[in-house]
Amino acid sequence: MTVIIPILCVVIALGVIELLSMNTMRRIAFRCEVNMNLTEPDETATLSYRVYNTSSWPIMFVGFSFRFDDAVEVRESEEWKQRYSVSGTHNLFGRELFLLPHRGVKGSVSFSLKQRGVFSVGKVYLETGDFLGLKTDVVSRDLGQTVVCTAKLLDQKPDIRILGGLLGEFTAQRFICDDPSLVLGYREYTGREPLKDISWLQTAKLNRLMVKNHDFTVDRNAAVLVDIEPVEKATMEHCLSLVRTVCEYLEAEKIPYAFQSNGDLFETERGVGRKHLMTIQRRIGRSNYISYQTFDNLVTRMIAMKRDYRGYIVIVPQQTKQNAASIARLRTGANAEVYVLAAREEERL
Repeated sequence: MTVIIPILCVVIALGVIELLSMNTMRRIAFRCEVNMNLTEPDETATLSYRVYNTSSWPIMFVGFSFRFDDAVEVRESEEWKQRYSVSGTHNLFGRELFLLPHRGVKGSVSFSLKQRGVFSVGKVYLETGDFLGLKTDVVSRDLGQTVVCTAKLLDQKPDIRILGGLLGEFTAQRFICDDPSLVLGYREYTGREPLKDISWLQTAKLNRLMVKNHDFTVDRNAAVLVDIEPVEKATMEHCLSLVRTVCEYLEAEKIPYAFQSNGDLFETERGVGRKHLMTIQRRIGRSNYISYQTFDNLVTRMIAMKRDYRGYIVIVPQQTKQNAASIARLRTGANAEVYVLAAREEERL
């Protein structure tokens, strides 16, 4: 009898512990958050997480693991990867926990994205088991964290000549508005100046086309036009990188610019600043190279709008007879400087 009572107590205690260790999944709260929703290839972001026991009883076993998307590169140390990597599975990292009542565990994982696009970071798997190991519950859910990865910034700035200067060299006479009341002199017409600047008096005197040299005011502005013409992926990706690089440069120089495209980059009114740039960056990241109208239709609309842009930067995947004819119409109809960047030609630099 003296032996039976202790054994019975142990059995009852085990039964109570087993009962309390069952159906623990509903007692677990899991939260995660990424510190940025817009990034660029190879830029480090951080996924922060918290696993919490919401009940008044301890949870003996909690296993959780992250399965990251193939486009995600975990940027932790090799020691961390060896410690938490699930053997034989790519991009799967996990750990096991014991959670006290109303207590939790916090952590973070540094990662980057390998390429442009819109990505769900991955999934989380949660596993709980009873005390005796007779039953396990496993649930999986999306992390619910979507990150937009914009195009990579080019190392070499594109050679943009606009309004007679190399963009990046002249800080006072770029995208600026001539003051017609201040004529500094005359020079020979090159074919790129607006027709309104031709001095017919000087032309008659010298028997060749001459244009006025004006002084300048500081009303600088531009328009960026992008031709979404699906070609091979490498060229389109370089085209989007060109778009980002040009916009970043205009932002750095505080030059207000409008953004227009004939496809899924859509359009943005003239502006400058972080919000303006981030809007364009997200559209670059989300682009699937879809065009909604011809580039010629876009040019026709821009000419009809008759905006006072001081210059146009046209970005195309490749130079073709069709877009060359459209660009020629823009030069004539918009009466402004136009410079063209073709991704396929830039790739050879």
